[in-house]
Amino acid sequence: DFWTYSCINCLRSLPHVEAWYARYHSAGFEVVGVHTPEFDFAHVTGNVEAAVSRLKVRYPVAMDNAYGTWDAWGNNSWPAEYLIDPTGHVRYGSVGEGDYGHTEAAIRALLIDNGAHRLPPTTSVPDRTPMDETTPESYLGYERLERYDGIPVTKNAAREYTPSSSLAASHLTYGGTWTVQSQDIVAGSHALIRFNVHASDVYLVLAGTGTVTATLDGKALASQQVSGVPALYTILSAAEPEHGVLQLDVSRGVKAYAFTFG
Repeated sequence: DFWTYSCINCLRSLPHVEAWYARYHSAGFEVVGVHTPEFDFAHVTGNVEAAVSRLKVRYPVAMDNAYGTWDAWGNNSWPAEYLIDPTGHVRYGSVGEGDYGHTEAAIRALLIDNGAHRLPPTTSVPDRTPMDETTPESYLGYERLERYDGIPVTKNAAREYTPSSSLAASHLTYGGTWTVQSQDIVAGSHALIRFNVHASDVYLVLAGTGTVTATLDGKALASQQVSGVPALYTILSAAEPEHGVLQLDVSRGVKAYAFTFG
């Protein structure tokens, strides 16, 4: 299972992998997690260990910091699952979220091929894969910054930004003082992000220590207290898709990496 702990796609698929391991391990099913990092903080062993503990992952997790395993497999997605038989042949693969029923059916068939005679019932983990069209994943560092409206960013130096007065759909802008780095942006004084979003759920990878206060079209959302291991925070969780301008007021020193949506 290729994954990284700050990826919402991985976090939605992880309960399925954990459930398969719990259900079928005694019948001969093994799982190896391959943690291939997307951001710099996910190279740190302590951060990954803390995430594995918090997520209650019981199977071994290999740290693939140099992308050696990822590249050897020709993998290109988080998450991705591959089923390997006892002779080392890859018998099934699933890239991205979803496909859980087919993957579990393949697991059961391979266990029977391997001599399992009676298998327990199938698992019943809900599929949380989003079906509605949403704002696409959006990175904030200059390496992968897209759909940005505003003055050109200054790389790796603090600068005051004036937010754009209007935003097209799925576009974002900075306000206040930010240091824009390759993978992240670091808040200075009066730092804010405005983002014209369409989604039921909004997630943001954050690091550092401080507070992120959010509004959607002026309506207050829950504030986030940022501390500890860099992680994915839930900015918005709604029953139905919401559309509007999300504003985040970010306290000095907090790092923001990327938005994802559901």
